[in-house]
Amino acid sequence: MRILMIGNNLGVQSGVQRYIQNLLLHIDTRRYQVDLLAGACPPNQQSTGPALAAHGVGLFELPDNDKARLPALAKFLRQHKGYQIVHLHTASKANALACVLIRALCPGAKLIVHSHIVYPPMTLVWRMAHGLYQATAHWFLGCGVAAGRFVFGDHIDEKQNFSVACNAVDHTRFYPDEAARQRVRAQYHIPADARLCGFVGRYNHQKNLLFLLEVFAAMRKADDRWHLLMVGGGEDQAAVDQKIAALGLTGHVTQAGIRDDVPAFMNAFDLFLLPSNFEGSPITLVEAQGCGTPCLASANVPDDGAVTDLVHFLPLDAPLEQWAQTAGRIAPGGPHADRWAELESAGYEQREAARRMEALYELLAGVGSK
Repeated sequence: MRILMIGNNLGVQSGVQRYIQNLLLHIDTRRYQVDLLAGACPPNQQSTGPALAAHGVGLFELPDNDKARLPALAKFLRQHKGYQIVHLHTASKANALACVLIRALCPGAKLIVHSHIVYPPMTLVWRMAHGLYQATAHWFLGCGVAAGRFVFGDHIDEKQNFSVACNAVDHTRFYPDEAARQRVRAQYHIPADARLCGFVGRYNHQKNLLFLLEVFAAMRKADDRWHLLMVGGGEDQAAVDQKIAALGLTGHVTQAGIRDDVPAFMNAFDLFLLPSNFEGSPITLVEAQGCGTPCLASANVPDDGAVTDLVHFLPLDAPLEQWAQTAGRIAPGGPHADRWAELESAGYEQREAARRMEALYELLAGVGSK
């Protein structure tokens, strides 16, 4: 079976890209010929390309911007025929037009559209995109129900051709690791008696990092042993730097930049902070639980991925003192407990998730044309 997967780029920072890489590395490339069409790796990140190529995935480049993306996609589809499955990962309205192209240029393929975002407010253009998605896709996937409803329409989860593909993670990478915890804390000179909270992700409006820094300032006011370790980068870098200085947090916040060794950092944290303005179903929340790390997230984060009692939610308009008190209460510090029995039973182990995706491909390949 020939499968074409379409993503945004080959970087490691995006949770969507880490999901795609995890999935592709666990698909049986002896049975399936899989190609990935995605943008080049951003210059400040490590590329997932070598690992995917070594696993047998074919790599093809697609511009990672909407203006150039559609013409390049059309050119690729005219030159590459014979796909039985096209699996498009989307977090945008523009990809509804990509679906029209795919159906026109790959009439024999079954189209899976996979939503990874909730991005309010709902607009008329999004409503129009719902119609195009529903008119073109054979199957709809969402990282959670909320993500499916936002991108494809309010009642998409009532349709028989919708399912949730949870953001599973690799048990062999994300697990409690005391050695990694101590190594990272030593590398970044975290004092032995410090309480370490952390963030992993893109520096942008979605992740709400200026509010995160306000929460952290309140945490330090309640307990000056708190230190913050941030992993990532992005367009809000300058604003983050300015906010750190304005709040008097210089020396108490460490920025590690964009890293691919996320499990080590999750183990180093006593608490993972995710006060996002919006999310689909963040893979970082599952990665943290895999490492046994307590999590404090905003109520704007869907609870699909809150598989264990490690995850706690607060509304963004809750007093900063409440955020600080909750952080202090749920993060005792010390070695992390293994929560994989719960994660596996909920379907969040990557190998089993890959087998479920292969079963969907098999099902669709055997279904007649829409």
